[in-house]
Amino acid sequence: NHLTAGALQTLDDKLYQEYICRHITDDGSRDDCHLILAKACIRRIAHRCLDKYARLQSSKEVVEDALQFYTLPMELQEQLASKYGTPPPTTWYESLDQLKSLSTTEDSCDQGKLWRLILDHPMTSYVPVTCGHVVPDQYPTQQTDAEVGLREIAPTGDELELRAGWFRGPRQAVVFELTCKGCNAVSKWYRSGHPQILLNPNKWGRLCGDQEDLRLTLAEYLNTPVRLAVPLDWDHVWSEYSSGSSTWQVQDDSARNFCCRLDEGIGSWTRVWAIHSNPEWCKDVTRDYLTIQQNGGRVDNNIDDKRMKRYEKITKDARMDKSGDLTQAKTVNG
Repeated sequence: NHLTAGALQTLDDKLYQEYICRHITDDGSRDDCHLILAKACIRRIAHRCLDKYARLQSSKEVVEDALQFYTLPMELQEQLASKYGTPPPTTWYESLDQLKSLSTTEDSCDQGKLWRLILDHPMTSYVPVTCGHVVPDQYPTQQTDAEVGLREIAPTGDELELRAGWFRGPRQAVVFELTCKGCNAVSKWYRSGHPQILLNPNKWGRLCGDQEDLRLTLAEYLNTPVRLAVPLDWDHVWSEYSSGSSTWQVQDDSARNFCCRLDEGIGSWTRVWAIHSNPEWCKDVTRDYLTIQQNGGRVDNNIDDKRMKRYEKITKDARMDKSGDLTQAKTVNG
């Protein structure tokens, strides 16, 4: 699952051995293997996203049940009432209805406005994994799992759609037990694509992958076109949306200006792909995330040309580094 340089070399050697067993070798046979591997890597990433789309096809009834499942904490109700000038909503379902009302003029709902409100709403916000203190989702990690009070435990079987995912590195489908270093309180958390888990308002961790799972689910529920933006060799994901035009938009500042994260000093990404189950919406959008808006890209215009050229060089160097050491994930997909 983690395409490091060593893993790629192993695949290459195995494929080459199989290749020469089945073909009369020539000078180009190794290059043929490389081409096959490159195509396989592309398809692997794309089909992982397509599998996500398929798994997140929750029925309207399941989504509505999840939206109504929890009573929102009183503090959150008051926060939403203050932010939107509405009565305090008791459930996410009531809060979504309020957003629909705010997006409606003359009996017509502005889908683009509604989606922008949802993207900026606590319902879909990033929530760090916490057990009284925040467990940093870092990779490479600065502290071991034990040092931050984290350990993997076996699932009980009662989990809803337990899945594998990235948390402080690649993980199998496991449950995490968190022990607070301050008060020794013990809690549990796991990755899931089920809307009832994703919408838990009681300090349940919702990392970037979980955010996008929830957004894809809500986009399907509301008939809003959304596609995933996947940076290669970096642990992150975000979404782009279309509000009826042929263009794709990015609401989140940090996603729109993802190139600026190259200044964090934790490694580089190599490319950015936009992936959707509709092939016509799939595209290599690397150039868009290395170009400012006035030149046709995604990046805010206040990022100067000198910085953009530096970011372009960083990503190019990472693509050319066959060890993967220059990337954040230490992988070689790009």
